[in-house]
Amino acid sequence: MNSGVDFEPAIEGTIIENEKKEQIKEPLMPLWSECGPLKSLEELDIVIDTPPAWLSNIIPLEKRDETVVQNVLSDCHSKISNYQSRPRLDAKFVPKTLVCHDYKGGYLEDRHLIVELDTGNQYTFYNWSHIDIFVYFSHNFITIPPLCWINAAHQKGVKILGTFITEWDEGIAICKDIFKDMSTMQSLIKKLCKITEMFKLDGWLLNIENKLEDTTILKEFVKELTEQLHSINDETLVIWYDSILENGKLLWQNELNEKNLCFFERCDGIFLNYVWTEETLLQSIKMAKERSLDIYVGIDIFGRNTFGGGHFNTYKAAEVIRRHGLSMAIFAPGWTHESIVHTEKDSISLMEHFFNKDCAFWNSLWPYLYTHPITKYFQTSFYKGAASNRFSISLQETQLSKIVHPKYSYLVPNYAEIPTLERKCHCIRLDYNDDTCTCLINKQGMSSDIIIHNLFICNIEASGEVIVYFKKKCKPFGILGLRILTCLKNGSRHVITLNGRKKEKLIQNCSVTQVNPLSEETDLFKIFKKQQQVVEGDSEIMVYTFSIGPSYILEIGAILEEGDAVCLESFGIEPSGEKNIVLNKELV
Repeated sequence: MNSGVDFEPAIEGTIIENEKKEQIKEPLMPLWSECGPLKSLEELDIVIDTPPAWLSNIIPLEKRDETVVQNVLSDCHSKISNYQSRPRLDAKFVPKTLVCHDYKGGYLEDRHLIVELDTGNQYTFYNWSHIDIFVYFSHNFITIPPLCWINAAHQKGVKILGTFITEWDEGIAICKDIFKDMSTMQSLIKKLCKITEMFKLDGWLLNIENKLEDTTILKEFVKELTEQLHSINDETLVIWYDSILENGKLLWQNELNEKNLCFFERCDGIFLNYVWTEETLLQSIKMAKERSLDIYVGIDIFGRNTFGGGHFNTYKAAEVIRRHGLSMAIFAPGWTHESIVHTEKDSISLMEHFFNKDCAFWNSLWPYLYTHPITKYFQTSFYKGAASNRFSISLQETQLSKIVHPKYSYLVPNYAEIPTLERKCHCIRLDYNDDTCTCLINKQGMSSDIIIHNLFICNIEASGEVIVYFKKKCKPFGILGLRILTCLKNGSRHVITLNGRKKEKLIQNCSVTQVNPLSEETDLFKIFKKQQQVVEGDSEIMVYTFSIGPSYILEIGAILEEGDAVCLESFGIEPSGEKNIVLNKELV
């Protein structure tokens, strides 16, 4: 990808010398002991003929809720009198957010197939509920995302695309082979469709960054690939990168115009290069007509000639993009990891430094993102897929719907000059305890009003008995209660209040149900205490059960009933059902 500057491939040795090409023909790819790209048409054929065994471990894409919530700066907490479900928008009619990975060329620790590696301090992406599309990008002919990324994205309902790329002189040679006639082109399409099905991919980013003498067959390739993928699965996407023109010249336009419109018209969207202006966005909107949501405006987070300068100024580009109702393509967000300079003055670990910087970066974009509700019961200890001593994207757990505020704001350059950070409340803040990221809920410096901290945005269909638990650190001291906002099937609002301390008299009416925590003597409490590895004097757990009529759980919030802060370590909500039987067996 080009950012308007001279570009060097991210991986040395991408262009393989002729005398080494024979090595590729060895039947190694089907026996993949790790994930990797396809660097030639020969490798493409080999993988189709002899698929890797790990295909059986790929999970399908989870269905998402049909609505989203538009984020606003002030949605981290509310007064109890104002606690209500945030407005839901139809997801089909809001701008999308695409993230293009491109971390150090790709295929690093994430290429391994084992579930968990004893290596830490690696880059991880975990804000899945705020994005729609994930592209695993590398400078190889066909980039197939590693297993862990496919599964992490699919678990959260995010579409993941592979990358089809040709570049520079080597790309010219490849294009002469694959676009020399209609028959060759159609054969390639069949193979790409096969790869899409085999690896359960959700589409492709097409990136032709070399000149072509004639684009007639290329245009047909874009059209037929899109159509054939849609015939297999109408949810797939083919996105064109703003690179070559209809006449075959390699010249990034940074806009949608008559020179690249032919490709946009034949697929599902265009990823604009990064050197755009507000004027070129207006031109793109005019050209797209009713398809403006299919324009993915690129932002290079490394700031290479990108609008606003990238880095922590990325919010400037995001604000302009969203103001004009366009979709956004965030390129190389791994900058938050790659750019860390660890000095002797730093008293925090590299991983803690990364999470702090990463939270600050994504928090700065908060008002320009949309949140997808959680649709299923879940349990989470907020594991992000990496820590200082381990790495496992596949074992990522559900995060808070709210991106937590960074703990060390002084580590963010010009923090006070970033309006989307400076004006943000820090009532829900990142904390890092014993190599684990946790959530610090605090009300220090806030008004004396009863405040509900918004933790999870949901749309969980519920009925019958429900179990809720949370685990928190003993220090700092605090008594935490919960509020669960539900909507009954008849449309009426109902609040489930989970008391932090036992109350003698409980309210139960058509609007409110109050619930006390289970006694420490109950079997269910003992089981959860054992499962959550509660250490006396270090942490404690609260467990609740309640019955609910046919409803939708929409919001889950927390109230500090006593104390100024609580460090939340884990949370779970699940139906009782047969769980009590299973738990009782475990207890025995």
